[in-house]
Amino acid sequence: EGRVVAHVDMDCFYVQVEQRRDESLRGKPVAVIQYNPNGDLQDVRPDENRRCDHSDGSLIAVSYEARAKGVKRIMRGKEARQACPDLILIQVPVAHKKSDINLYREAGAEVVNVLARFSSACERASIDEVYCDITDAALLQLDEIERNFGADVGPTLLDEMDKTWVAGYEQQTGNGQEEWWRRPLSRWKTSERLLAAGAQVVTKMRRAVLEETSFTCSAGISHNKILAKLGSGLHKPNQQTILPTEAAQKLMQDLPISRLRGLGGEKLGKAIQEEFHVETVGELQKIPCPLLVSKFGDSPKPPGGLWVYRIAKGICLQPVKDQELAKSRGSGKS
Repeated sequence: EGRVVAHVDMDCFYVQVEQRRDESLRGKPVAVIQYNPNGDLQDVRPDENRRCDHSDGSLIAVSYEARAKGVKRIMRGKEARQACPDLILIQVPVAHKKSDINLYREAGAEVVNVLARFSSACERASIDEVYCDITDAALLQLDEIERNFGADVGPTLLDEMDKTWVAGYEQQTGNGQEEWWRRPLSRWKTSERLLAAGAQVVTKMRRAVLEETSFTCSAGISHNKILAKLGSGLHKPNQQTILPTEAAQKLMQDLPISRLRGLGGEKLGKAIQEEFHVETVGELQKIPCPLLVSKFGDSPKPPGGLWVYRIAKGICLQPVKDQELAKSRGSGKS
């Protein structure tokens, strides 16, 4: 619990990139769509008019305005327009008869350049997701707060926590969020003070990303990569969530196994479900470590049984590594 890790997730990123190119798209139901698989495929440059409202390609990004009208990423163009007749469809660029995602990749690199100023390491998990190790920045922030305002960190930070949630306190009666921040000093763990300072660092990060790129993002703040990713998905868009350890344990009880990083949509996750007849992380937690090791081996890395046992408990020892995405000219349809 001595680390602070943030998982930064860009909000419907491909749509935001298109909206930055064409300001008239802001505030409207918009989706980014793959090329029509049944059409005559032609190369289309990023700077060309790529609006194609009658395409029946697969949706790969959907604005929140479109989501509010029932449009989902799993839809194709025709079905999406039935749910939302005024939906605007923007086709991804095409180069060499494949999707050319460099427009979005380069926009993602802009974001990473901003995040790196606040982080000791930035690891791009995808074009629109980044893990940041902000331990050093959080320690400096905590030291500065204590020198200037004393040890009572919570009340000092409360007014600066714009769009910040604390997982586990959302549904409490009264002002559960405020009560977490205003607790007496004696009820604060050292790890919680560090997360609180980390949340202020992330607030500054997100603000800088917005000011310098015009993109909004959501974030999770916790002690490792698995918990930070869980946190970032709890409150979106343009919000951030602190996930303390005890809240993580409660949150994971009813969480589907597929929601855990490394198990969702993977052969390992399906093998675990079939072998042990479990669906939730809480059920997985009850399986003894020796049993998991006997089935999947003793490796502390995926797909080892020891690794499975640890992530089910919310334990992730993987460091955040400075890492760029593999560079390629384009990406085929998926």
